[in-house]
Amino acid sequence: MSGEAHAGAPFNVLVLCTHNRTRSVMMAGLLRKHLGNDRRFGVTSAGFREEGLPALPEAVALLAEQGIDASGHLSRRVTPEMVRSANLVLTAEKQHVVSVVADLGGDFDRVFTLLEFVHYATSPTDARPRGAVYMRINVAEVEDPTGRQSAVWRSVFNGLDTWCHQVAAIMQRPRPA
Repeated sequence: MSGEAHAGAPFNVLVLCTHNRTRSVMMAGLLRKHLGNDRRFGVTSAGFREEGLPALPEAVALLAEQGIDASGHLSRRVTPEMVRSANLVLTAEKQHVVSVVADLGGDFDRVFTLLEFVHYATSPTDARPRGAVYMRINVAEVEDPTGRQSAVWRSVFNGLDTWCHQVAAIMQRPRPA
């Protein structure tokens, strides 16, 4: 899972949530932070709904505590081209995985919920279910804190910080020779 798409081109990660105003904004900011100045990687975010809306104030404030400025963020709607140009797509919810694959032509082997990616990258002997089996199983998702109390926002943010740190470490680990 580490490394480069091809010589000179960054490994592009697309992070998605429903509106691109909360979870994907935080995921993108935290993933960029944990990747540091590693130019082998690019991170973008999008959602499935309306474009041009700002990130929610709670997301902006939590990111600011980590020195991440999301104050100028405006939501973007995911397109098939975004999905095609991504080497990895990380989503907040299982339904997002299904939508990317079924509606946008995404490759199932490159589309995961954030927590699913961490699980399968750290447990390589576990086989990821496919097709109808995937549709029936429970898949770990990122809770949506929108409209919830500040303690829920903090809990979701802290979880995202941990998971994004793990994703960055997975992406940056050396490939076996």
